[in-house]
Amino acid sequence: MRAYDVTEADDAWAGAVLLHPHPDMGGDRFNNVVSALFDALPDAGVSALRFDFSSSNLEMAATETLAALDRMPATPTFLVGYSFGGGVAATIDDERVAGWFLVAPALSMVDPTIGGDPRPKAIAAAEHDHFFSPSRLESATDDWEATEHSTISGADHMLVGRTDEVTKQCLDWLVRTVGR
Repeated sequence: MRAYDVTEADDAWAGAVLLHPHPDMGGDRFNNVVSALFDALPDAGVSALRFDFSSSNLEMAATETLAALDRMPATPTFLVGYSFGGGVAATIDDERVAGWFLVAPALSMVDPTIGGDPRPKAIAAAEHDHFFSPSRLESATDDWEATEHSTISGADHMLVGRTDEVTKQCLDWLVRTVGR
């Protein structure tokens, strides 16, 4: 892991490890979606950690995600991944993970391992995503256990101008999942 940032929430009731888009396509921990979540979650009581993947190698990204879980100060801890980061998150079935919130996840780039896991999962698809449409994501996950689907209306894959809705859906799901 090259670099990471952690913001601990006052009276944290959960933690989120945030995973960014594909590093070979400009994705990093400062991505608009990851930054919106990183800025908003601590104010709502969720500690947030974001880091840069050192490469686009899936095995390396998974290893770095597991290392990030060790740095998360709050529990329960959730993986919140966007695009490539959502695909990576879908391969992590570590016992420290309480659940997964995947935003426009790149499931076609990975072999997801969490589908049969009974822990909670949510998939937020961008309405006009030309890579991972809502119908494609629903079809790819229709046999997953404990999985909710939602759509970010008016958004394409980059979610420009819709990060507020991503943040709202993530926080609402975390609140319901933790029972706050």
